[in-house]
Parts: sequence; C-alpha cells; structure tokens
Amino acid sequence: MEGKMTISVRELVSYVYRTGHIDERFQTNTALLEGTAIHQEVQKKYKEGDQSEVFLEYEFNKEGLLLKVQGRCDGLLISEEGPVIDEIKSTGRELDEIDETTHPVYWAQAKGYAFMYAEKEDLDQIQVQLTYVQKRTKDKKRMRRTFTYKELKGFMEETVEKYNSYAQILLHIREQKEKTVPDLKFPFQGYREGQRKLAGSVYRTVEEKRNLFAQAPTGIGKTISTLFPAVKALQLEDMDRVFYLTAKTITRTTAEESLLKMKEKGLMLRSVTLTAKDKICFQEETICQPDFCAFADGYYDRINGAIVDILLNETQMTRPVIEYYARKHRICPFEFSLDLTDVVDIIIGDYNYIFDPRVSLKRLLPDRKKKTAILVDESHNLVERARDMYSAAIHKQAYMTVAEDWQEEDDALAKISEAIGKDLMRFYSSTEEYVQWEQVPGELEENVERFLTQAEALLQEEVEGERKERLIDVYFQSQRFLKILEYVDDHYRLIGESKSQGDFSFKLFCLDPSHVLRETTKGFRSGIFFSATLSPFAYYKEMLGGREVIIFCNCLLLTMLLRSMS
Repeated sequence: MEGKMTISVRELVSYVYRTGHIDERFQTNTALLEGTAIHQEVQKKYKEGDQSEVFLEYEFNKEGLLLKVQGRCDGLLISEEGPVIDEIKSTGRELDEIDETTHPVYWAQAKGYAFMYAEKEDLDQIQVQLTYVQKRTKDKKRMRRTFTYKELKGFMEETVEKYNSYAQILLHIREQKEKTVPDLKFPFQGYREGQRKLAGSVYRTVEEKRNLFAQAPTGIGKTISTLFPAVKALQLEDMDRVFYLTAKTITRTTAEESLLKMKEKGLMLRSVTLTAKDKICFQEETICQPDFCAFADGYYDRINGAIVDILLNETQMTRPVIEYYARKHRICPFEFSLDLTDVVDIIIGDYNYIFDPRVSLKRLLPDRKKKTAILVDESHNLVERARDMYSAAIHKQAYMTVAEDWQEEDDALAKISEAIGKDLMRFYSSTEEYVQWEQVPGELEENVERFLTQAEALLQEEVEGERKERLIDVYFQSQRFLKILEYVDDHYRLIGESKSQGDFSFKLFCLDPSHVLRETTKGFRSGIFFSATLSPFAYYKEMLGGREVIIFCNCLLLTMLLRSMS
C-alpha cells in the first residue's frame, strides 16, 4: 500500500540538512519578532513583473511513498538571464560574516523552490538568490547562483531519499492511530452521571468546528470526559492534533493517566508533555550556549536520531521519558520536547504555550492550527492568567539605575534612560497612590523605542557584570511593554502607581482579556473550555471569549455551546 504525505519545503530540508548548536545568546529586539515585516519591506521594492509569495508544489514517488512537497517562495524575479528564485532571510549577524557556506539549509530551501518552478516551466536552468537583511541596520547582502534542472532534480531526489526512512516511521505511527482510534471504547465500565453528555458535546463541538464552555462538578471525571471524545475526533477529516492545556502539574498528570487508560484499551498514538525550561534543564544554571552546555553543543547533529528512537519505542513522552532519551542522545530536554510537538498527536502543557504572546509556540502555523483542537482544563484560571499575560509595566527607578550605571561609558543610553524616568514622573501624584491615564504619551513610547535601539547595540558587545544583568532586565521589560502596547484598546486601563522610595510605575493593565482570548482561539478548529468553577457562568463565558450560547443542562451538568463558527 502506498503511503501519502504532504510536507513543506522548509520542513523537508530542515530535517535533512540542519546541523549545529543551540545558542541563545542575547538576541536583539528585532530578533525576537517575526521576520514578516522585513520580508515585506524587501518584496515592496521588487520591480514590475516580479512576484512574491509564489505557491509551488511537486509530488515525489519514492519506494512506496507519495510525498507532496509544497511551499511559497519569497520572490520570483525576472532578470535578463531568466527567472530568479529569491529567498529572504533576516539575520542578527554582521553581513561580512556570512558567505555561501554559512546556511546550507537556506540554500536547500531555495533550491527546492527552484526545482519545482523549473519543472513546472520546463526550464533547463534557473538562478537562485539568497537575500540577507541585517536586522539592526537593514543593510542587505545578496548571493546568486545558477543551477541546471538536472542538478536540482538530483538534489531533490537525494533529499527525499534521505527523508524517506523517517517518513516511513511517520506513516507507521499514523497507520497505528488510524487503526486504533475508530475502535477505541470508553476506558471504564460505564459512564458516571453526566459524563456521556459532556463527552458527546465535546465530540460534536470538534466535529462542527465550534467552541464549547462546560461547567461540571468535581468528581464527574472531566479529564477523561473531554480527552476521550477529542481523541475519537482525530478520525475526522482535517483533524490532526489535540492540545490539553492546564495550569497545574496535578491535572497534567491526570491527563497522562487518562491516555494510559486508553492505551490499555488498545489506543496507539503519541503524546508529549511539555515541562518549563527551568524545571527540566539538566544544568544548574540555564545557559543555552554550546560553551556552557554539552546538551546544547551539537544539538541539531543528534536530534534526528533521538526523535526516531523515541517514536519507535514510546507512545507517552512524559517528563521522565523525555529526560531519559535526552540524556541517552545528549540533547537539551526542553528543545527536544518542543521538536516532538511537530510529530505527536496529543500535547499536554501549560496555558502559556498557546495563549501567552511571549512564549507561545511560534512553530504552530495557521494551517496546523485549523486542524487542532484545544482543551482548556480548569479554564476559570485562564482569565486571571490571561490578564497577566497581556499586561506589562515599566518602572522609573529601573531606568534611573541604568542611567547611573552607564553615564560614564555610554552617554546616549544614560540620557535616554533618564528621559524615560522623567517621562514617568510627569504623571506622578503626590496625593494619590494610583492615577489613571487616558492614553500612552507619544514621547514615552518613542523614548522606550530609542532605549531598546541603544541598549541592543551595547548588549551585542562583550559586556559582563551586574550592570549588564540589570540592563538586560530593563531591556526585556521595555520590550514587553511595547509588545503589549500593540494590544491596548478599550479593554485596558493605563495605571500609574506610586511606589516606596520615590519610585513610580506605569502599567498597561488588561482588565478584560476576552478579546485576545477570542482572537487566539478562533485560529484553532475548536476550543473546549471546562471547569467545576465557571460561576457566574455568563461572566466566565464572556471573559473566555464566548458569544451567543445555547444551553444544555441536567441536574449534575451544565454545558454551553458557542454557536458562532470558529
């Protein structure tokens, strides 16, 4: 039987050609943002007749595997020598440090697009260009090479051949899931009162691509009543994965136990439990650099072998299992667990992996979200957590300390830090502990942006000591402030607070997180919010992003189904 898979060019070449280390040294403000703006700026300057975001695809038939490779190239340019595939990459490195051998994965990705376009247009040869954009200076460096169709075809066939053994493993575990999910029975002798109704509501919600808000009493068995129907829903068309989100370790453990019960009934699928980096790190101090951590050094040289090993031998990748295989293959356990989220069926973890704009999984692309359901356990806790996730504060004294630390060495940084401190004190009240602002002063926003630019340049240098640590702290507080400022609307309150010893803080306080939660949830196929404490129900339903509701209830269970399409 021929197996069929679809994969992006980027995923394919990343798996086959990635090498090197994890190296999380200080990253600039722009390094933490999406590269979309930089891509768009380059694309805006394309000439007439050039195209951007050109969709390409091709099917490879290799040893019983029909692999559809697809993707969008950043640019298709017209030159006197013929078409040019342009791949745009932003970088924090200085451009003179980059040459044609620096990023083989980038060249591989561009060559993949070039092959598909040359095949489509019946070209004998085609040009491939990498356009690097330095994030801080916005300077550009372009490198262009010409490949024959024969060279590109040989390269892609070799790439697919290298991927094929891994693809066969993915097909095997997919086949296991497809065979066992339809036959899976409820893993207990019978349903408790109210369980069947909740389970049925969850399944219909995922089937109909809607959202569900459910209040059920303690002891009813909410975890199995939501996770079991969500697993059953994996047999639906365009339904690939489930996120089980919770704020507590004990409920993560309960979810793992529920999956184990289903495994005992014959279920064969893969799950991973995500643990916070500072908890699962093998080192005493979490420094993700090859010079400090043997598990970061050469991580990408060993990760493929580790993933194959764990997929072939495990179904539930809990924290102890992750740690065992991470030590066996000498890789970072945290990054290992994140890499596994790309291939497993169930992901168990904290709310922040989906809802927190600082740490949410950037690898979760829109097309994958549409095939993913999220189960939010004890969802009444998400309201307060979301307020914190989408709030930010800056402090006068922190900037004044930076000004004092750097006044002799970096006058520009000291002056802009002092200016921010003065901006904040303009709104200080000697008679009131709290003051409310109507809007963020334009000069404050501009000065914080200038502070980030100045601090970034300094932090790229080899600076050590406590003052550098203080600067980094203020830098990231400032960065978060500007990030959250993008969300500020009528759901926010801008609050100034007088602190002890003359300090003053300014907080962007998210009073009502309903809008951001609704926007986050609507990217997914379905959202299931459940708790024993959604009371008053109308309040929590609204705060969690719910709208028009139909009520289903009995003496033990109250469920409410959001009727608007996700």
